Amino acid sequence: MPKEGPLIVVSNHQSILDPLVIMAYIPRKLRFLAAAYLFKIPGLNILLRLYGAIPVNDTERGDISSLKKALRILKGGGAVALFPEGGVSPDGKLRPFKQGFAYLALKSGAAVLPVAVKGTTDVLPVGRYFPKRGRIELKVGEPISVGKKDRISSADEEWLGEVSKMVEESVRALLF
Repeated sequence: MPKEGPLIVVSNHQSILDPLVIMAYIPRKLRFLAAAYLFKIPGLNILLRLYGAIPVNDTERGDISSLKKALRILKGGGAVALFPEGGVSPDGKLRPFKQGFAYLALKSGAAVLPVAVKGTTDVLPVGRYFPKRGRIELKVGEPISVGKKDRISSADEEWLGEVSKMVEESVRALLF
C-alpha cells in the first residue's frame, strides 16, 4: 500500500460503518467523498466535517465541484476514499461502479487501491441505528496505476469505463 503520494481508496459500500472500518485499517489520512444530504443530518454533519469529508452533489446533473476538490487533494499528494456504487447497497451485493474515481486517477496520476469490506451489513444493516455483534473483515488488493493525462478527450471515455470495470472486478474478487 502506498504510504505517500496521491491515492484513491475504492471500496464496496454495505453499511454506514464502512468508512470507520476503512479509516481504522488504512494508515493514511483519508478524505472521504460523501453524499451531500448526509451533511444535513445533525451530529453526523459535525463528524463529516471533522474528518474533512467532501460533500458530493449529483454529478450526473453536472455538479463536479466535489471532483474538483478531490483532484486538488490528490494533486497535493493526498488520499481520498470513495464508494463508486454511489451509496449503500440495500442488499449488501456489489452494484455497478460509477466512473468518477477513474477520471480522478487519470487526471491526478493517483494509484487506485481496491478494498473490500465484509460483514458490516450484518453488524449494522440499512435502517438500523445500533450495531449488533459480528465479524467485520477488510481485504486490501494490490494498487492499480492508470497513468496520468492532463486532458481527457472523448476517446478516453471508453478507457475510463474499462478502468472502472477492472477495479470493480478487483473489489468483487476480494469479497470472495
